[in-house]
Amino acid sequence: MEPKVITRDYIRDFFKFGDTEKEKKILNYIMRHLVLRRYPHSAYICRVGDASTAMYFIEEGVLNVRGPHGEIINELQAGSYFGEIAAITGDKRGADVQAWGDVLVYELDKSILHALLKNKPGIFGIFLESVYNQGTDRYRKLMRALNSRRGLGVSGSRIKITPLSLFINYYLVFFLFLNVLLFAPSMVPGQVYPVWFCMPIVFLVAYIVITGRALESIVLAVMLITILLSKLNFLSSFYTHILDTIAETPDIILLVMLMGSLTRLFFASGSINALKKVAEQNIKSGEGILLTAFFSTMLVAIDEYLCILISGACFVPLSDQKRISREKSSMVMGMAPMAFCIINPISLTGIYLTGVIFLVAGDKQLFLNAARYNFSSLLTIIFVLFLSLDMIPLVGPLKKASKRVEGGGPLWPPDTDVMDEQEGTNRGRVANLVLPVLVLIVSSVAAGSLEAGAFSVNVLYGMFITLIFMFFLYCFQQFMTPEQFFRNIVFGIESMLAPIVMFVMGKCFAVGLEEIGFSSWLNSVVQSVIGGQSWTLPAIVFGICTLVGSLIDNPWAMYAIGIPLAVDLAVGMGGNMALYVGAVCAAGLIGNEIALGDIFFTGSMLGINPMAYYRSKFPYIILIAVLSFLSYAAAGYLSVPG
Repeated sequence: MEPKVITRDYIRDFFKFGDTEKEKKILNYIMRHLVLRRYPHSAYICRVGDASTAMYFIEEGVLNVRGPHGEIINELQAGSYFGEIAAITGDKRGADVQAWGDVLVYELDKSILHALLKNKPGIFGIFLESVYNQGTDRYRKLMRALNSRRGLGVSGSRIKITPLSLFINYYLVFFLFLNVLLFAPSMVPGQVYPVWFCMPIVFLVAYIVITGRALESIVLAVMLITILLSKLNFLSSFYTHILDTIAETPDIILLVMLMGSLTRLFFASGSINALKKVAEQNIKSGEGILLTAFFSTMLVAIDEYLCILISGACFVPLSDQKRISREKSSMVMGMAPMAFCIINPISLTGIYLTGVIFLVAGDKQLFLNAARYNFSSLLTIIFVLFLSLDMIPLVGPLKKASKRVEGGGPLWPPDTDVMDEQEGTNRGRVANLVLPVLVLIVSSVAAGSLEAGAFSVNVLYGMFITLIFMFFLYCFQQFMTPEQFFRNIVFGIESMLAPIVMFVMGKCFAVGLEEIGFSSWLNSVVQSVIGGQSWTLPAIVFGICTLVGSLIDNPWAMYAIGIPLAVDLAVGMGGNMALYVGAVCAAGLIGNEIALGDIFFTGSMLGINPMAYYRSKFPYIILIAVLSFLSYAAAGYLSVPG
């Protein structure tokens, strides 16, 4: 049988052989001594305590690594290997390795490895380095994805954590809270307390800007409001606000949890690498690769980080083959995901926004109505599409990158940590990615309703149908066991705990501002300042929320602040509520693009120096922001009666 995965090139790269005659002879020797073994479903390749007689390379199929109690602790696919360290050291096997379905492996006897060590002593170091890099790279990518999604920043903090900094940080917070407790007046309805009204928002923005810890910031801001409202009884008030929010939106909270599970299952299915293989076989032009990446993002726009990870794994290597600069490919694959997700009601961001809007305005339809006023997202989508088609003038760093590549230079800018292509596997199928997304869309729409001309979707119903469908799709194809399926669901739910806390705290913050009288005071101030020029308010809301969003570097925290205020302003000024909410959502996109937080995750996944990516997109982001501002001014003017 001719190997398809464990080829001569694979072995050469694995052992890091060069082109010397000696290394070619060693490579030939290894290839002659690789022994193909076939294992049926459920057979054990090795058991705990077995003598280590060989190392193994997986040619075809899936192997489950089981822990001491029979639990599955890892899954190995085609292109993976195992047993190398024990074969060299002579240690006993430390885990059971069992076939899931028919499996083909190439066995390399330990005597061959020992002979190799004599001729190439660095092999053992290569093994250790490979094991370490695999573990740390996966962990790093996972934590970057989760931290970006959770709004914790790249490192979780912008200040160096030391005992002294912790003491100063929390001493100042305690001192502020104590002063509010002692000196703040009782919040009497109808009375105006401008300084105390503004304190929670000023504190929230300042704390996020200084520390970068969004979750902690909004929790402390809610506690500050409850102290203003309830004085010594603030803990009871804090507790009540949280319970009330959870009781009002169990469906939104459940949806956010299940969205994490859905995302996790996509990766576990192995379908992402299959998408790359299909694109590689069928798309011949650079524009075709970028367009495919664009439309793939549109199809799987249920989580922006899922889209970026898919693009990094599938389309960046293909765009490299077509000699497209990393700056251009990263802009297409990095800017489109959030623009799509922020207007998609079945995306994680869409679900979050729907929940916040419903809690504030009591109208789940308002998100869909506001989506058409999200000018920044619409302009970004148009820009990325035209950039994919090479119909956008190149300026600044993007123009320089194009000239660099055309002149035969490298595809990536200086100081880029060039990513290696991910391990190949024959296991995945594109249908395992596409079909669940289609089922989610169709079932969510089918469960919705058309009432009085207003279209709605029932995403929770669609999510349950999709997960049931995925269970049968993945398990009956033997891509995972039922145990693995539910383990991935639990892992996905765990990854969504911080967004849920952000959602609950955002609602508590909005309710608290309303209860202390901030919203009414703000409406009166705005009316006195702008007079009869209310048409300017949507543009002003967009501008201020963009500034706040870029400062706090967390769109979800900005939505928690901006949407309640926008709804109150729309009601107070008699404006188009969907337009005001659309302005806040658009500001979240632009603020996120201007801020620096996500560029490190995006740069890592798309294989580009983060600051080079940022500099390339910045002129276009500013242009989109200016056009959006003018669009809101025009829309505000046209929405004025008469």
